[in-house]
Amino acid sequence: MINPRHMATEKPVNANDEDLVDGMKGVGQPIDQPTSMSYCLQRFRLAELCREITDSEPFAAAGVGRIPYEEIRQIDSKMTAFLSGLPSFFSLDFKADDLPEADPRRSNPITVQRYIINSLSNAARCRLHLPYLAKSSQESKYLYSRDACLVAARMVIRTERQLQKENLPFLLMRLRSSGILHCVCMAIIVLLMDLCLNRSLRVEDDQELRMEIFGAFGVLEEAKEQTPLAGRILESFYSVMQRYNIPFGSSEAGVASRTDGQDNDNQPSVSIQHLPGTLPAIDTNQVPFDPALPSFDDLLQEFDMDVDPPILSWDTLFSELESPFISL
Repeated sequence: MINPRHMATEKPVNANDEDLVDGMKGVGQPIDQPTSMSYCLQRFRLAELCREITDSEPFAAAGVGRIPYEEIRQIDSKMTAFLSGLPSFFSLDFKADDLPEADPRRSNPITVQRYIINSLSNAARCRLHLPYLAKSSQESKYLYSRDACLVAARMVIRTERQLQKENLPFLLMRLRSSGILHCVCMAIIVLLMDLCLNRSLRVEDDQELRMEIFGAFGVLEEAKEQTPLAGRILESFYSVMQRYNIPFGSSEAGVASRTDGQDNDNQPSVSIQHLPGTLPAIDTNQVPFDPALPSFDDLLQEFDMDVDPPILSWDTLFSELESPFISL
C-alpha cells in the first residue's frame, strides 16, 4: 500500500503554461480564474476525496466489515462541499451567454471540462452511497443515502442533457469514452435499483421515475452508434425491467412526446425514437433470458461489498465500477 506521505508534493499553480517563466514567482491566478490548469486542479481535489474513501474501507472490500455509516456521511459532506465549491465556470448553473466571445470562461475546453467534472463527481457520489441504497427500504437511517444517490444520479442525467444543447465536436464522440459511459450507467443503476426496491402499488405513481430511466436509456441508444458496449449494457437493463415486471405503456410515450424538446433541466426528457416498445407485466419464469446478461440480483450483489462480485458479461464496465475511484 502506498502511504499518502510518499506522494506529498506541492500542487501546480493555477496558471497557463505560457505564463510560466523560469525563476518567476507569483504567477498563479486565483482559483476562480480559468486557466489551462483549472480542470486538473479540480481533478486532483476529487482524486484526494476518492482516495480518502478507499482508505476508509480497507477491510470492506475483503468482506471483513464496514466502516461506521456516520463516516460515510462525513465523506459525503466533503463531496457536496467540493461540488458546491467548484469555480463558478464549472457549475452547471453557469450562464456564459452574456460574456464576450473571447472570455476564456466561454471557451470550448472549459465548457467540456465543466460537464466532465460534474459527471465524474456525481457518479462518485452515487458509488459512495450505492451499498446503502438497497438497505434504505428496510432501515430508515439509510434514507439519507437514497436521497443522495437520487440527487447525484439526476445530476449526471442533467449534465448529459445540458451537454446535448452545446455545439461542440466533443458532443459527437463523448460516449466513446468509457468514463462518460460509466457515469451514465451508474446513474441508470441508481434509478433502476430505486424503482425496483421502492415500487408503488399503483403503476401510475412510478411513471415519473420510469420516464427518467427511459430518458437515460436514450443516451445509451445514442451511444450504440459509437460503441457496441452501450448496446450490450442497454440490453441488460431491459432484461432487468422485464424480470421485475416494470411496465412501459403508450400513455408514457405520450408523456415523453410532451416533454421532449422542453427547455427545462428539472423535467425528464425522452426522444421518441429512443423509446423501446411496451414492456408488459409478464411471468418472469417464462422469459427466456440471455444467460450472459446479469439479473438485478447480480447487480445488487455487484454493489454489495460484503460478497465477492460475480463475473459478468460486461466486464469492461464493471471492472471500473469495482474500482471507481482509482479511474478518476
